[in-house]
Amino acid sequence: MPSFVANVNQQTDVLPKGVKALMDNGLVTIPGRYIKPPSHRAVKHLIVPGVEIPVIDMAELESDREKFVQTLCKASSEWGIFQVINHGIPVATMQGMVHGVLELFDLPIEEKMKYYTEEVFVPVRYCTSMTPSQETHMEWHDHFQHYFSNREKEHPWPEKPACYKEIAWFLGYCRRLASSYVSSVKHLSQTLMSALSEGLGLDSNCLAKSFGDSEMILRSNYYPPCPNPDLALGMNGHTDSGGLTILFEDQVGGLQARKGDLWYDLKPIKNAFIVNIADQLQILSNGKYKSIEHRVLVQPDQTRLSIVAFCNPSQDAVIGPLPELIDEQNPPLYKSTLYQEHITNVYTKYLDGKHSQKLQIN
Repeated sequence: MPSFVANVNQQTDVLPKGVKALMDNGLVTIPGRYIKPPSHRAVKHLIVPGVEIPVIDMAELESDREKFVQTLCKASSEWGIFQVINHGIPVATMQGMVHGVLELFDLPIEEKMKYYTEEVFVPVRYCTSMTPSQETHMEWHDHFQHYFSNREKEHPWPEKPACYKEIAWFLGYCRRLASSYVSSVKHLSQTLMSALSEGLGLDSNCLAKSFGDSEMILRSNYYPPCPNPDLALGMNGHTDSGGLTILFEDQVGGLQARKGDLWYDLKPIKNAFIVNIADQLQILSNGKYKSIEHRVLVQPDQTRLSIVAFCNPSQDAVIGPLPELIDEQNPPLYKSTLYQEHITNVYTKYLDGKHSQKLQIN
């Protein structure tokens, strides 16, 4: 087995093989471990349906940059989540990734389990829920996750089993499609980060410099139909631990964002990206930009697929409020923390709530 695949100390027959495997075997009632406590379930009267979150038109970047920056920063401050249109990434590239990811999840369970691990920093990872061994109430999704680091000249890709080349074509002989997708999304994130820096009154490269040798995590989430969707969640309410999250999803829906006590059911625009501010940008901006708490509901009769790019600082970056934003009237609101320490704490504990609050200065 390649060196970049984590060794699993436990026998694979006692590991959770995923919710897709449960449904493929004819599951009619979810196991008790997937039943969320009442306090974590979706409550209908607290959900606002069909909400259209702010839309950022990348075409305005060239026609009126100042207006573009103002619109972006307002969305990042008031909502912390928005949709991006006219982003320039070909629809064929986006849809090709979707088909490739579906082929990947359709691999035999024995092949997927070769990459099963709860180790957070393994470059190629398959898992279910978040960290099953640490969770009392698991989440109704499976995922594949890949790290892309600027420090690596060539990112490790799974060469075995052979069907990765034959079936999961975006990971095999047509790697250039995935590489093109990652490069395009990275460019989009850099463009947004530059505008967000300007919105703070800083040089356009200020946020990017704070990230150091930034990393990208490409994570594909698979949410199969759930026999008891009222008792389960695809993903628990949480904020993302990194910098900027860029998500492409199908039109099934289920993504919700929280403002106050209400959950807003987000209405996706076809072929748009949903972008949300994550913890490190909230900390760097000293609270001006807001990391948004969000969750995923599941459906009784539809599969939901999302492809998420987490644009994150280097693991050895120390993240705290930018000094340029601090003065007597604006004291630091957050502690400075090594990013690796922050993300390790998030992934080794129950995914729940706003993680940036744990770094606030009392």
